[in-house]
Amino acid sequence: MAEIVRSTFSMYGLTITKNLSHEVYLKLRKLPANVREDTLTKIIEQLLNQNLETANIQKEHIDRAVKLLVQPESALKDTETVLNVINAYDIPKVQYDINRKKFLVRKVEKDFYPDAIQKSNVFKDRLDLLYHRTLRHELFTPSKFGQSDEGKLELVPIEYLLSEAKTDHVYVTGLLSQLTEGQFYLEDSHGTVKLDLKKANFQSGLIMEGSIVIANGNYIDNIFEVKNIGFPPPEPTLNTRAAFGDVNTFGGEHPTTLKMSEKLKTHETVNQNETLIFVSDFWVDDIKVIEKFTEILEGYSSHAPAAFVLCGNFLSFPPDATSPQKLKDGFKTLADIISRYDNLLAESKFILVPGPYDLGASKILPRASLPKSVLKDFLTRIPGAILGTNPCRIQYCTKEIVVFREDVVTKLCRNTLKFIHNSDVYEQYAKSIICQSHLIPLTLQAMPVYWKFDHSLQVFPTPDLIVVADTHMPYKTNYSDCHVINPGSFPRSNYSFNEYVPAENIIEVCAVGDVNE
Repeated sequence: MAEIVRSTFSMYGLTITKNLSHEVYLKLRKLPANVREDTLTKIIEQLLNQNLETANIQKEHIDRAVKLLVQPESALKDTETVLNVINAYDIPKVQYDINRKKFLVRKVEKDFYPDAIQKSNVFKDRLDLLYHRTLRHELFTPSKFGQSDEGKLELVPIEYLLSEAKTDHVYVTGLLSQLTEGQFYLEDSHGTVKLDLKKANFQSGLIMEGSIVIANGNYIDNIFEVKNIGFPPPEPTLNTRAAFGDVNTFGGEHPTTLKMSEKLKTHETVNQNETLIFVSDFWVDDIKVIEKFTEILEGYSSHAPAAFVLCGNFLSFPPDATSPQKLKDGFKTLADIISRYDNLLAESKFILVPGPYDLGASKILPRASLPKSVLKDFLTRIPGAILGTNPCRIQYCTKEIVVFREDVVTKLCRNTLKFIHNSDVYEQYAKSIICQSHLIPLTLQAMPVYWKFDHSLQVFPTPDLIVVADTHMPYKTNYSDCHVINPGSFPRSNYSFNEYVPAENIIEVCAVGDVNE
């Protein structure tokens, strides 16, 4: 029987040692003879679902497969979490592999001081992702044999222009850069071309230096005269999912994407009134903020939300020598208040996302979580407290949520080449980050990023919800089936906050401010 086990594994492309195959045989021998073969096949199916890095099967892989196999149908797997917070340094990188001609997902080792080559790879990876994503769009996909190419567009590399093989009415994609002051260029992996934007028609969106754009125009006398310029088209989430299959692109311990988990989908449906609460500028040193948040806790005490996501800044003043003690005192007060509500203490998570001026948060993205040493007492007293990075990701059942605390809209508007005045700035921002598949598509000078972790700011595949906590007034919008919201500054916007209902995928804008405020 052990030889049958080895040959069956081999048939599925898996390699198992003689000792391990004998161990599997001993497990199967305990079962009735008529179900052994079927059980062996189910064990192998569980192994294949683990998305193993190699075909060499280890004992822990077998143990995990057997454990999952004997669980009751209604039970969630160990890594099949209802709520999971994924910090920036644990987010997998989605990257296009030119040799294999497909998008791959890989883990990135934590390294804040990589080789200098990583700096140039930041924009190369951004461009490669958007270029190959665009080639999958119906406008740019070559027609099948025998079909008409009418209505199709062709993206050409910049070296194609420089060879002057075709110079009229061409479409080029690349990185918009300012190589000399006041003069913009378009760059890709093959070359650079000087742009003339005087007569260019700018499509909606915040187009700025550092953006990946598609430009249409004519190449004359070593200058590309742009007629139209805009972002690459977004890719519907369903199309992206179809390309990746069950691969986990979002992050977390589960080997496959939880978007496809039937058990979590059932849990989400059964708990259709479950909510997540988002608050920004949660000043723990401000008595009024604590009072208003107490009102929120009181309101939700009878039906505990899945999580309260509290974004910084957590102090009302810039960092100074008193900040650590003020932060300790503020979170002690907060712990005292939360402890009054047994229901919230037992059932709700309290996720803390640092702001740009919080302790331990450098001016480089992604920013580390709040220091554990300062919040030690709060973490001990509130078992549901979780320290998140900025940005971080939250997986609730089958919903994927990205949380980012940054005053980003003003920064992008300040750097945009041409603002479309007849369009809502929030809709333009939502379009910009989803078309660019990046939370803040600026140059490294305008927004420093750890070179090796630029992928943590990617939003590809597009999630269900992007929370961009900004000091701007609260807003909510939707682009390409993705909600983009801003709960607003809690103390500055009449104590407003957002409520998200995952089962219905809806956003509610709420406030506890006084009528006359």
